[in-house]
Amino acid sequence: MKRLDLVKKGILEWKEVPDPVIDANGQAIVEPVAVARCDLDLPIIQGKTLFRPPFPVGHEFVGRVLELSQDLQSEENSGLQPGALVAVSFQISCGHCNPCHKGLTKSCESVPPTAGFGMPPGASHFGGALSERILIPYAKQMCIPLPESLDPASVASLSDNIAEADKLIGRFLPRLKDQRILILGGMAASIGIYSALYAKQMSSNEILYMDDDPTNLERAQKLGIQCLEAAGFKKSPGRFDLVVDASANEKAWDTGLRSVAPGGLFSSASIFWTNRLQIPFMELYNNEVEMHLGRVNSLESMHRMLPSIVSGQFTPGEVVTRKADFSDAKEAWSEPGIKLVIEKKPA
Repeated sequence: MKRLDLVKKGILEWKEVPDPVIDANGQAIVEPVAVARCDLDLPIIQGKTLFRPPFPVGHEFVGRVLELSQDLQSEENSGLQPGALVAVSFQISCGHCNPCHKGLTKSCESVPPTAGFGMPPGASHFGGALSERILIPYAKQMCIPLPESLDPASVASLSDNIAEADKLIGRFLPRLKDQRILILGGMAASIGIYSALYAKQMSSNEILYMDDDPTNLERAQKLGIQCLEAAGFKKSPGRFDLVVDASANEKAWDTGLRSVAPGGLFSSASIFWTNRLQIPFMELYNNEVEMHLGRVNSLESMHRMLPSIVSGQFTPGEVVTRKADFSDAKEAWSEPGIKLVIEKKPA
């Protein structure tokens, strides 16, 4: 079968690799039908992260079940019948260990740390979603059935970039009523816009999206989100009850931290490839700021986000800026854009 690999910095190639084969209980083979490019994928291709090729790419995806291990075939109400449309968590998790029971599937003890699809180190073993087929371990745990009425492209990012909106904003909304929320956009372009759109559609809070990228600002404005051009993130726009950072920009990070109101919240999706990032400690200490950092818990956030999407309250499909055919993935995957989705149409 064909699979798209990052073979060198900036170079993607189609590879012919063996078809996946079910060889244990709890497994499924899925055909990816909509694969979204994560905000981190472009920096990975460009060599701006600590991830080094070669490895297969693609980790945000929706697919159709092709085959199930015999034990899953006999289970009732699993939603994993052949032909079922499913969203798949990009993080591998068993559903049985202590972290999984605690709602920390990103830290599953049954697999190596950070095991997942489409990124090192897990991709070398588990594969990438830009392939004709992919083997899903712990399939009953990791696959979430989707209604056929849902456009796969609209939720292709559900497992990561859409899930980040739950991590950054959704889990805090019960604590925020008619408050002020600031979203700092930037490198994590779709995460910032998903988060701003989710906050706008799912709450009565005042939302301000701040960015220095004109393309991101234009997209957010088209979605009816109040925007402010950042001008280098040199000045705080005021104090906010929740500040969300999706910038991957140290200046924006510092400005965001200094924009949190006393007793407020700061939540970040940015990745800085260092242990030496400075924070305005005394200011945060005196204002009793609550900080939240860390990788998304993909599966938990997927379950929390999906009902609002199915109901039509939250419309993440509006964030998608380009769709391309599976056959054009090699060229499209490296081209700039906020949210690219690769589609594989039925034969």
